[in-house]
Amino acid sequence: MCCSSRWLRVMIRILMLLSAGLYAASAHAQLNGGNQGANQGANQGGNLGGNQAGGANQAGGILIDAAGVVRSAGPSTDSAKLLKQQQSAFVDQHLSGELSATSERRYVSLVRLEQACIDAIDRGEPPGEDMRNLAGLLQIQYVFVDPDGHDLVLAGPAEGFAPDASGRMTGLNSGRPPLRIDDLMVALQAVASGASAMGCSIDPEPERLARMQQFIRQNSSATSSEVVAQRYRQMGQILGMQNVTVFGVPADSHFAVTLVEADFRMKRISLGVEPSGVRGLPSHLSLLKPNGNSIQRWWFTPFYESLSMTDDRTAFHLSGQRVQLLAQDEISNATGQRSNAAFTRASTQAFARMFTDKFPALAGQSPVFAELQNLFDLAIIAALLKQERLPRLVGWDMSLFLNPDSDLIPRYAVPREVESASTFRQANRGLLLGLIGGVTIEPSQVLRDIKSDSEPGLRLDGQQRAVTDSRPAEADRWWWD
Repeated sequence: MCCSSRWLRVMIRILMLLSAGLYAASAHAQLNGGNQGANQGANQGGNLGGNQAGGANQAGGILIDAAGVVRSAGPSTDSAKLLKQQQSAFVDQHLSGELSATSERRYVSLVRLEQACIDAIDRGEPPGEDMRNLAGLLQIQYVFVDPDGHDLVLAGPAEGFAPDASGRMTGLNSGRPPLRIDDLMVALQAVASGASAMGCSIDPEPERLARMQQFIRQNSSATSSEVVAQRYRQMGQILGMQNVTVFGVPADSHFAVTLVEADFRMKRISLGVEPSGVRGLPSHLSLLKPNGNSIQRWWFTPFYESLSMTDDRTAFHLSGQRVQLLAQDEISNATGQRSNAAFTRASTQAFARMFTDKFPALAGQSPVFAELQNLFDLAIIAALLKQERLPRLVGWDMSLFLNPDSDLIPRYAVPREVESASTFRQANRGLLLGLIGGVTIEPSQVLRDIKSDSEPGLRLDGQQRAVTDSRPAEADRWWWD
């Protein structure tokens, strides 16, 4: 089969094998108290789940080498039985029976949590896994403000948790990762520093993009499928390493590497490198028509159904799936500079729409997408606290949570580059391949749509009273059901 020269005019951003992740040590190392590169947690009985990463080069499903190059870490070889035993050992060591239980509504006092961490540090002890993982809170549905009690409370579903085969902390029943204290602190510090956006992007060097265009012009003759396949491989080699950029948050934070990992996973699904695991979500590659490709850019942005509040602005409710995927076709000039195309192809839009529609199922199937939802929630909450001046309202100075040098924030190897890679399929004419993207969180854009509670079923006023009535009297009790 021969392919027309039209396929060569098609500029596609070749999948960036970028991902970034979550935990420094393997599950084995974590369950035995962390690796030798971990900080003080490893010497205090083991802060599992990578909470003391110490510049780790393994993060979830990826490896980041000393130069910052991101590659796939490969699947775990642990058996399901062994993993179950390891998780049981973790629960026995770190979680109380009450904390391990599933709760439809768990309350976490941010003011008391910070004080509990300060008290632990003053005793020379590392804050426990319950503190580092916000008592197993899986999602933020409510924020309650108690000016008289000098408290700010988050609320949502929760359950017990333990590291999975990759070392990522996940819920024992749902498989969803709990919210992390370091991600919360990074979000609070980013907003406090004036960051208007948080996210990541992956981009080829303009010079290499220009060289690829030149290669295309010089290799535009029709030929066999085998030669076309070789040309695509050469295109990937010409593009070489592509740059990973993180903005708004420290590039060596868990927050940052999770953004990159989620972007990487989406790209692998779009190219058909790995299945989505969700019925009705094919790869973008399978949607393309012959010679129908272009440079695709997909990126994640916030997607909330509603943000509601009481008239006195002391109770807030978040609803919706949190995340959507947007799409834009791009073109590139002779110097490798990119710009938006005049229109975005139907296949590009269709994949973004399907990915958005299936995102709740994806988050249930792939923990990194659930973790991306958590990051969006934390970014929105951090911006909400600043916009409404809630810490000042309750007399909370956030001395520990705003400290960027705190040991509660582990450091990871910085993802800097990814190798270009190609994939293609044989169609009626030609071979097709694809693409690029990123993550952009602009909390202020979301908060513009916050409205007074117009849904009687929410009864935010009544729920707020229930929080204050049920809060434990013990000052050191920072979470309750």
